[in-house]
Formats: sequence, structure tokens, C-alpha cells
Amino acid sequence: MYRFTAVGSSQSRGRILVVDQDDWCREFLSQVIKLGDFGEFYLASSVEEAEALSEKLSFDLLIIDPNLPQCQQWLDDMRQRFPGTRFIIMLQQRGQIQQIYHLEHMEIVIKPLGLDEMARKIREAIQAKHRIRTEETIIRLKMETFRF
Repeated sequence: MYRFTAVGSSQSRGRILVVDQDDWCREFLSQVIKLGDFGEFYLASSVEEAEALSEKLSFDLLIIDPNLPQCQQWLDDMRQRFPGTRFIIMLQQRGQIQQIYHLEHMEIVIKPLGLDEMARKIREAIQAKHRIRTEETIIRLKMETFRF
């Protein structure tokens, strides 16, 4: 498991966890995240590594291959513990789409991954997470302001 930080201060920054057993995929996604300046990111090659990281940190976005052992159970756990987390699920082929139950805040991509598509999906997921966080803050501030 590795931690990296992309430098810069764009609006589309967050904490990202990439979980895939393939070295090439983790390397490709780390390059996309660096090039897009999407923020701090961690790489894990197994669900066990990802679980260890998620015990210590919360993530704005999880990018994961659902074919990893224990993946479905871990995704359920993450969704319950961190309901606002976004997911990008990487499938090997289109036929697998029916096998994946749909999580809230989930996007699906088919391998091989494309640079432009992944950058767009990561950007959209991080922006959506920030938008929801901002809306929740505004609602909380309104409630505090108008409390009698």
C-alpha cells in the first residue's frame, strides 16, 4: 500500500483509494490522478490492504476492481460507514454489468481504461462529493442561524 499526494489547489481535489491487483492498472490510475491534480491518493493491491487503510482514513472516492476476493462485502461495509463516498467500479467486460448490484454514488468503467474517461469520471466524482459537502454545510449553517 502506498500514499501519494498530487500538488496544487484545484477545486476537484480529494482523498482517493485505488484497489486493484494489477500493477499496470494501479500505475495508470496513479498517473491519471497526478496529471489531473485530483489530490491525495493511496494504492492497494488487495481488499485486505484497502481495509487497513480505511480503518485509518476516510476517502472521497474508491476506484476498485469488483473481482477481488471479499470485494462485495467490503464495498457494503464502506457504503455503510461512509455513505457519501463515491465509487468507480472497473469491470473486465460489459457482460459483468448485470452481475454488479448498483451502489449509490457509483460509476462503472470497462477495462482497458482510457485516460480521458477516467479523468472525467474522477473529476465528476470529486466535484459531486464537494458539492454535497457544501450543501450539507449550508443547511447546517441555516439551521444554526435561524435557531431561536
